[in-house]
Amino acid sequence: MVSPSTLNLTALSAVNGQSVFECWALQPGFVSSAQPGTAGAISLQLGNLANASYAIIPAGFDAGRHNAPNVQYVVFLSGLAHITLPNSTQEAWVQGGRNGMIFAADTADVSLLGHSTAYPSGDQTVAMQIPTEGGLVPNHTVLHSGPCVVGTEYKRNLIDLD
Repeated sequence: MVSPSTLNLTALSAVNGQSVFECWALQPGFVSSAQPGTAGAISLQLGNLANASYAIIPAGFDAGRHNAPNVQYVVFLSGLAHITLPNSTQEAWVQGGRNGMIFAADTADVSLLGHSTAYPSGDQTVAMQIPTEGGLVPNHTVLHSGPCVVGTEYKRNLIDLD
């Protein structure tokens, strides 16, 4: 098994007042952990975080069009999220679990229309919203426009548990 060098994730950001998807590689990358309990494993720091909330979203829920309420990580622990942009045909399908983290930075001060999120599965979706301290965007490299695609660059940079 090859260890990843960094974590790639789909980001909702904004360009010229419009929400866009980008595939980001978080920087700096993974390092060997010396922390008790994970010593010898690899870890990646997410930066300074403000707080966190835990949401249980009903099956079939439609959150409608909105901006990100904060500059934040969103970690889908279970379920399915379908994210679309009102100014684009691009979409992101985010399956809860190992590949279920995105970064949302299309707040109202940078994006006029935001994005839409629906939860189309027949099961509840469980998500954690984790804003960054001071609304700071983490260091990253934009790999390409559009969402990351599981099974290509995204999965190559994650540990393959299969």
